[in-house]
Formats: sequence, C-alpha cells, structure tokens
Amino acid sequence: MHSSSKSSLWLAVLLLAVGVSVVLARPAGEDAQAETLKLESENTGDKYSFSFDTSNGISRTETGEVKPGAGEEDGSLSVQGSTSWSAPDGKKYEISFTADETGYHPKFRLVT
Repeated sequence: MHSSSKSSLWLAVLLLAVGVSVVLARPAGEDAQAETLKLESENTGDKYSFSFDTSNGISRTETGEVKPGAGEEDGSLSVQGSTSWSAPDGKKYEISFTADETGYHPKFRLVT
C-alpha cells in the first residue's frame, strides 16, 4: 500500500472516530458519571481490535486488518465496526460500518 493511501485511510478512520464521538456526546449529568464496564483491545501489527461497553449503554467494537497487495508497497486497510447507544427518548440506535480501499460505508439503524 502506498504511504499516501495508508495516510488517507488512517485519516478517514480518525475522522470517523471523532465523528462518532461527537454523535455520542451528551450534556453533562448521569452520562458524565458513566463508567467503563468492559474494555478489550489487541494489536498484532497487521490486525487490531477493540471493544468497550459503558454503564450508560454505549457499546463500541472495531476490527481492522492490513490486506496484502501484489507488492510490498501495495495493500489496504480493511476496517469494520459498530457503535450503539440509547438516545434521550429511550430508543436504541446503531451505526455499523466498513471502511476499505472502496471508501467508508456506514449503516444507521434504529435497534429498538
């Protein structure tokens, strides 16, 4: 994978993470006191994964893997993940996504 392609994909992943953080940002209150109930992460260099759950109902998972290309400089990063949360109206929402050499592909849905 060319370094400019890697940089662009990592930038897209970073922007996604920031965007999800903004979506999940809520006014101070009970959410400000939320605790992490589960946190798992692993990074082997070519693959990574993480997940967490919080006491206020936010869940996040993500996995990523470098896919080899024809040459040493070729290849791509393939990422998939999801985030779910309960809105103030009590409904639960989820954003799931894939991101790879073809772009970022989100899916938004009302869970309950």
